[in-house]
Amino acid sequence: MLNTLLGLALIIAPVWAQTPKFQSILTKDLSRLVPAASFTKSDSIYLHTVWTNLIGNHEVKVLWVRPDKKVQETSRLKVNIPANTPVYTTWSLLSFKKGLLDILPLEGKFIGVWKARLFLDEQLLVEYEFTVY
Repeated sequence: MLNTLLGLALIIAPVWAQTPKFQSILTKDLSRLVPAASFTKSDSIYLHTVWTNLIGNHEVKVLWVRPDKKVQETSRLKVNIPANTPVYTTWSLLSFKKGLLDILPLEGKFIGVWKARLFLDEQLLVEYEFTVY
């Protein structure tokens, strides 16, 4: 019985070891990864994510939700990560520009607490709050 349980544990352990994991931060600059929780209207706002054990075809999605609870932008990235890639990085940028028309965050709907919702294959993984002032 004990040998059977140990054999089962050895078979299951590699599956657990391959579970995708991630670490994300909101930041103003991709070249200096300093976490930030508040941004001005002129800052770039990135959600930078480092994935481990993420292998194969996936869709990474970020919803940028305004203080009025409406989705401002949706970023989608379809990836095909080879098995020999232990670490993979993605990032998403919230932009206050739409085409040639600048959307100024001086409008009330842009000032306040925002949310960045990170999804992997349509499953919500985490929600981050940040402030635009």
